[in-house]
Amino acid sequence: MIDSIYILSLEHDKPRRQRLLNLLDEESDESLIKKTKVVKGIYHPQINEDFLRSNKLDYFKGWQLKDEEAKSILSGYDADDGISYENSCFKFYTSELRKGQIASLIGHIECWKQMIVNNDDYALIFEDDAWWPNDQCLTSLIEEVFSLNVQFDICYIGRMPLIASQETPLDCNPKYCIPKYSYNNQSYIFSRQGALKVLAQDPHKNLMSSDEFLPACYDDHPRQDIAKVFKKCLEPIALCADREFAWQMNTKEISREQGITWSNIDNSHAI
Repeated sequence: MIDSIYILSLEHDKPRRQRLLNLLDEESDESLIKKTKVVKGIYHPQINEDFLRSNKLDYFKGWQLKDEEAKSILSGYDADDGISYENSCFKFYTSELRKGQIASLIGHIECWKQMIVNNDDYALIFEDDAWWPNDQCLTSLIEEVFSLNVQFDICYIGRMPLIASQETPLDCNPKYCIPKYSYNNQSYIFSRQGALKVLAQDPHKNLMSSDEFLPACYDDHPRQDIAKVFKKCLEPIALCADREFAWQMNTKEISREQGITWSNIDNSHAI
């Protein structure tokens, strides 16, 4: 079962953390809140060449693609999944790598390192804009995942599938599937072995969005240049429920309603 819950959050974003802590506090398993630890994220304006050099970090070179290359990759995505041309990977692939993308992976790396230090067998990792409705119980979902008796390194709680038509239902429970390339890893269960495997790939030397790195570790990444750098190492399978249990609570409207900070990678500068 879950040994720790990590909330990845910027120091100044206390309202975002508190909203998530309140959700956990309402769960039927009261021990969840006691297992929660906050991991301090890196605020993207801090990132520059001096910051990277002093922390022995580096980023993925050759990130930006030409329009034609990006369109070729997009042609493999499901056209009927409601993924428009504008909000797909196209805008990310044809732009320079942004500091916000780099900061996101640095934060997840820190969560994985803390898993190792704390000797967690399994941990639940949240970005602080994750949300689930109160009428659905996170406790029940966690119990159901482990009742499958399936060995996994990662199980998405929420995500945005880009190639859902190629995903395979799980034999023992068709409510779960083996995910293909997906975006938006705002909530997922991770194993200790998974943390060791991804850290062994030295992601700190090729920083990019965590949304790009994690799928490359369990699936054939659509970008061959990324697939050559990061190998599939999360075995035997990745998991995901056939429904999205948690969502990313990150729009201007929600921010105004909840009184929380609105953050968007698009607002960060290129490295």
